[in-house]
Amino acid sequence: MNDKIFVYLSSLTGNTEKLAKGVLENLSRKNCSFSLHDNEFITSSGEIGELVILFFWCRRGNIDSASRVFLEHCKNKKIIAVGTMGGYPDSEYGSKVKDVVFQVISENNICMGVFLSQGKIDIQRTEYRKTLPPEHPHYLDEEGIRRHEESQKHPDQTDIERAGTFLEKKIMEYKAVSEVICVDREPCIKK
Repeated sequence: MNDKIFVYLSSLTGNTEKLAKGVLENLSRKNCSFSLHDNEFITSSGEIGELVILFFWCRRGNIDSASRVFLEHCKNKKIIAVGTMGGYPDSEYGSKVKDVVFQVISENNICMGVFLSQGKIDIQRTEYRKTLPPEHPHYLDEEGIRRHEESQKHPDQTDIERAGTFLEKKIMEYKAVSEVICVDREPCIKK
């Protein structure tokens, strides 16, 4: 594994950056080489390699706006997505987010998979939501408060290791099928 992999990182609060840098540091020790682009303005897809790792953060159940702008410059790329979200990644909501992200990426590219990690929720946001009336759709009940409190521990070392394992597997899949030609322009790799 010595081809340089294009990595795009969008991080608002530092959660996604912490996850990305931890994962890339670990994978670099395994002879992976990366070209990291941190919230940069990309002007053409010529700068972007065939394989892309997209580190994004979730915004209202979707991919963040900077990552969406980046994806506008990607055409027919193979993209592995790794994101952070305030909710539980393994929940029903987490599955819905993965599906949405997969669809957004697949509009013009081949999505090789989506991994989500929990990330910290801004304390000010939590405090604000505690003040909302119970009938408000964003009111935090006891379960919501526990989820927000739990989020303060993430991403942690376990999250970094899980994301690294996911990425390593997807990179290996890419290397194994890079010679395969897709039929009828359908994705060769499913999520």
